[in-house]
Amino acid sequence: MPTRLTILLFVLCLLPTGSAVAQSVPYAVPAPDEGWRITIYPVLAWIPSGIDIDLSLPPSDADGGLLGDIIESRFDGAFLGGFSAAKGAWRLDVNGMWAAVGGDRLDTPVFTVDADVIYLHATGGVKIVKDLYAIGGVRRLAVKLNVDAEGLDPFERKPGVWDPMVGVGWHTERRSFEVHSEFEVGGFGVGADLEVAASLRADWKPIPHFGFTGGYQFLYFKISDTVLGRDFTVKQTLQGPMVGVGLYF
Repeated sequence: MPTRLTILLFVLCLLPTGSAVAQSVPYAVPAPDEGWRITIYPVLAWIPSGIDIDLSLPPSDADGGLLGDIIESRFDGAFLGGFSAAKGAWRLDVNGMWAAVGGDRLDTPVFTVDADVIYLHATGGVKIVKDLYAIGGVRRLAVKLNVDAEGLDPFERKPGVWDPMVGVGWHTERRSFEVHSEFEVGGFGVGADLEVAASLRADWKPIPHFGFTGGYQFLYFKISDTVLGRDFTVKQTLQGPMVGVGLYF
């Protein structure tokens, strides 16, 4: 009996200690699925304050061609809209833009140009570290140009291209604010000769599911086309502030 009692008491003493040890040792618990985070930007007003259009058309025996950029720019209107979805390390962004701009050159060569720029942009991203994403996708870029140049008959061109895009993005999402930044390069001669896009935007969400967004966007592209049997090159830059509202789910 003394031996058995001693063993029993020894086991009883170990039980509380074992339970305490088991409770103190951390163990991994699978995180619940957070689901998709959806954001819709139904209205994004964009005001390109920096507009530059550069035209190049080699001369021929019939005329002196065209080479120069606008000196006076004008802005007729612009609209942006967007959608994003994120889950875990993955992110999808889709947005579209329309901008009507133009300009005049009063120095030689004298010309007037009006441009409607429309694009649809879709990218997918994967998180590299913290809030940094590697992104890739495609942009459909369509430009309608009306050119009236001294020494040339007025002409209209409507080049449209599909551009592959690669870049990086920074997306910080908190309960009451978000910060989104992207830098992309594309074209590579597949569609446009070159395309560069960058944006920085901050979102403030004062109430659930609704907020305000504002930031700055930059877009540059170079497109080659054919006019009168000659290579026609357009270089265009649009940049300026944007502001709008967001819906968050």
